[in-house]
Amino acid sequence: MSVPPKSPDRRRKRSDRDLRDRGEDRAAARVEKLAQQSWVEGAEPELPVRTTRPEDVVFHLGPTNSGKTYESLLALEENGRGVYAAPLRQLAHEAYARLSAQLPAGTVGLSTGEEEIDPDAPILCCTVEKAPMRGDLLVLDESHWVADPDRGHHWARLVLTGDYREMHLISAAEAYLLLKPLVADAKSITVVNHKRLSRLDVLKAPVRADGVRPQTLVVAFSRKAVYAVAAALDPHRPGKVGVLYGALPPATRREVIDRFTRGETEVLVTTDVIGHGINVPATTVLFAETTKYDGFERRALRTWETAQIAGRAGRYGLTGHGAVGILAGVAGMKADAGLLKAGAEVARGDAMSDLPKRRPRLRPELDDLGAFEPVDLPEALTRWTAWARAATKDQSMTADDVTGLIVRVHALLPLLRGPLGAVGDLWTVWRLINLPIDYNPPRRTRWLVLARAALRSAAGLRVDPETVLEPVPDKGMVEDYEQAAAAARDAQTLLRSFPGVAGLTAEDAAEVEEACADRITELLPAAIGLSSSGRCSSCGAGIAPWFTTCRECSVRSAGRGPGRERHDTTRHHEGHGRQPRPARGGGRAGDTGGRRTGRGSAAQEGRGRSRRPR
Repeated sequence: MSVPPKSPDRRRKRSDRDLRDRGEDRAAARVEKLAQQSWVEGAEPELPVRTTRPEDVVFHLGPTNSGKTYESLLALEENGRGVYAAPLRQLAHEAYARLSAQLPAGTVGLSTGEEEIDPDAPILCCTVEKAPMRGDLLVLDESHWVADPDRGHHWARLVLTGDYREMHLISAAEAYLLLKPLVADAKSITVVNHKRLSRLDVLKAPVRADGVRPQTLVVAFSRKAVYAVAAALDPHRPGKVGVLYGALPPATRREVIDRFTRGETEVLVTTDVIGHGINVPATTVLFAETTKYDGFERRALRTWETAQIAGRAGRYGLTGHGAVGILAGVAGMKADAGLLKAGAEVARGDAMSDLPKRRPRLRPELDDLGAFEPVDLPEALTRWTAWARAATKDQSMTADDVTGLIVRVHALLPLLRGPLGAVGDLWTVWRLINLPIDYNPPRRTRWLVLARAALRSAAGLRVDPETVLEPVPDKGMVEDYEQAAAAARDAQTLLRSFPGVAGLTAEDAAEVEEACADRITELLPAAIGLSSSGRCSSCGAGIAPWFTTCRECSVRSAGRGPGRERHDTTRHHEGHGRQPRPARGGGRAGDTGGRRTGRGSAAQEGRGRSRRPR
């Protein structure tokens, strides 16, 4: 059967239609290009600048225990007006207590993510995220946090755009080159180099558990490791060993530090949360290990991290000279003597550290994005990133990673259908995605549950109060109360930005956290006594405390068939070399307890958010 030839008219019409379609595609592409150019030209962000040049910027540079913070607080006290900002709530509390003791009542206020006392007082002590963007005098402690990959953008924006007449920037000397370009507009820049005020020696031989003396800090880098070390020390000083790590509520941490300061606790086992300016009367710092999980991998400490911790020994005005060394004899844990020696040299100011040479991060404000609706945010953030990378190419800053914000927007958008869409305006969504609440496993759903509760409350829909704020557990172990306290802190964070959700206030959540903290304080001594150092659950061989079985038991258990005998336990050895390598990013989230200098607990601790510290 023959097929009739196609009509020339039909071929001509199809050709015309193809040409028309291609023309429309090109026109659409031109419109899109013009739209992008319009965004660039009309809503293009600008590098942030301050409106008023600072008259004086004073850099206080030096190692730990060199009087940098002391001199800066004297300047703030003499000035009578200004802001002290630090990375940790504990540091803000220390400055608040110190200044309050010297100045009339009502002169000094406190503002952190969890509490506020006289926030309008002439002098305000706060965490960096709560620092006002203008004032008379700014004292910024631990300014080298400007290089932190997660929170550094808060330091960068405050230093770069803060309208202060005078600034005192306290930092390790290595961060000077990162910070100086951010205050290049200052009328006057002064550099004050500080020397360590007390000697710091390195112990020649490791110290075993029975040789640990009072006023000693022992350092490990996970919650499990802290308890394992405390369990090894407790028999030699019953009831005199304390623990300190990021998952403890702030009130419990303060109580632990106070007990050590008063001498009621003689030995304190701690993560690197102790390394960020917290002052305690310690004569000795012993490292049980010198590796930590930083959120990506288990790695050796850097010398600047080691120095920050080692420098806690021998605090001027609190103790005599200090010493740093190794704690030996805890199963599965060991420290690198060469690294401790190098860290001590940095802590004394005798050597430069390996502080990462990261450029300060620039993070967008909503006005920078040119978005009109929540659905625009992912593309707007992506466009901003491309712009910022180009704009900062030759600058002293770099674009911050906003991937986390984009992920949160995509998680929220499905909720903005139906009645919640009416209240999910651009500003509300922007505030929700920027809430400092952890969005990493295993707590990923917590932020989404709280965000949904805020939207439902705004829409006038019922929200079960226990969805936002769970009650204090009737009973449980320390970890149960830690989790309840962390959930209460998340609720506080939400309720400070969105008061009245489920009929609750931030004060309600603070009461739950305080009750959990009280219960933890009661349970800690027994928890230390019940802990045990790392032992294989099958054969009893010594292993690192973050494992339950040794490598040989794991392999034999996986391949054991009928009639196979358990292997001889005498074949095992203690130490890291016998353990399976942790999976990348594996294990229970937060078993590191230590950051964040990098990505661990101390970083989280100051903002009350992010990866759950342990």
